[in-house]
Amino acid sequence: MQVPGVPQPPLLIKPTIMKKFPLLIFVLSINLITAQVGIGTTTPTADLQVVGDVLVQDSFKTGSLGTVSGAEEGFKLLTRNTSSNPVGEITVLDVDQLNVAPVNVVDYHFTNIHLDNLSDVNLQYDSNKYVVGVANFRQTGDAVKKTTVSGNKSIGTFVVRTFASSGTWHLEIQNRDLDLDAGDSLEYYVTLIVYNKSYFRNMPSINTNLGGSNTGIASSVPDLY
Repeated sequence: MQVPGVPQPPLLIKPTIMKKFPLLIFVLSINLITAQVGIGTTTPTADLQVVGDVLVQDSFKTGSLGTVSGAEEGFKLLTRNTSSNPVGEITVLDVDQLNVAPVNVVDYHFTNIHLDNLSDVNLQYDSNKYVVGVANFRQTGDAVKKTTVSGNKSIGTFVVRTFASSGTWHLEIQNRDLDLDAGDSLEYYVTLIVYNKSYFRNMPSINTNLGGSNTGIASSVPDLY
């Protein structure tokens, strides 16, 4: 308060000091850590390495597989054994250790044939263990000549097929209606694919009536799962 005639002391003003506190920003970096998993081993050499037996009794599925270069080789196939006890043992399919691999390709050459008729050749593959199919066929030598039947030229009915009979697979290659001329000869080259039934299934036949058309849709789809 000011009193008239009395000198007043000087006004002291206390300055306000602004302190600056630097903002410390901590950046937390999180590195994704990947590791190899070993089951039965402490030194795995792959993303997952199992030393011992693996059993899958229900089901499993894999995600997308990584890519490899063309120079990488030596891959093995893992299979789930449905005949193991208990069912579901995972095994490595090493074709180098098998007498018969899952898929086998065999070339045959037939010579000195009676006329053109291979009516029944026993291939001796057990039909309970294998499925045998024709993959390729070639004929060399003389040709079966057309003949006239009721005023029409006929080339007959030529058949190349495998079929199961008496527990083994057989091969038929012939023209069922016509024959070579006497003195003519030919040779057959055929490639067979032999499938091991342990890794494949025979699906039931699907019969489809096309109603006289040359296009259509199969009557059903087999259950592949």
